Amino acid sequence: MLTTVERVLILKGADLLSDVGPRHLVGLAEVAREVEIENGETIYTEDDPADALYMVVEGRVRLSTGDRAMSEVGPGEAFGTWSLVDDSARGHRAECIEDGLTLALHRDEFYDLAAGDLTLLQEVVRALAKRLRTLVAERPEEARVESEGAEASPEEKEATAAAETTPAPLPNDPRPTPGAALTAAAVGRPLPETQAEAIPPKPE
Repeated sequence: MLTTVERVLILKGADLLSDVGPRHLVGLAEVAREVEIENGETIYTEDDPADALYMVVEGRVRLSTGDRAMSEVGPGEAFGTWSLVDDSARGHRAECIEDGLTLALHRDEFYDLAAGDLTLLQEVVRALAKRLRTLVAERPEEARVESEGAEASPEEKEATAAAETTPAPLPNDPRPTPGAALTAAAVGRPLPETQAEAIPPKPE
């Protein structure tokens, strides 16, 4: 069983958490889960939803796409990092090649903690922007972002127009959604205390 201090030091090694302050790291360390891994075990496949970031404490993990091995990660290294901000399919396979232990931080638990804390979200957004700039500059094929100038398809334009004209229903949960909180962090707005405050009033 890892201590809280050990968990904090491990999580600090993840790219997206590198700029997160000690107080926030302690909170994340308390919700992270220890997951034992065994040689030959598939941790997730290409088609599995991205739902957790993993930090290797002991052992080794191979990341691959199809029959091509992309990289191996060992103690102190992270994999599945994008899961904190991207819930699409993994796009690669993670397989244990040496028995060990990982520390998993699930996206839902991350947002439960971060939804009411604008500072934590801003720290993650800054780290995300830094990593994206590095990926675009050094390895553009791995930068999982869409081109800002890409032309949308007719279907995408129609869906976007419908979304813009259809008001979203208010949830029963009064807390801001993770999406609303992350948006506020990205643009530097104060975090709305309720869903209703996130929607501008109708003109008189």
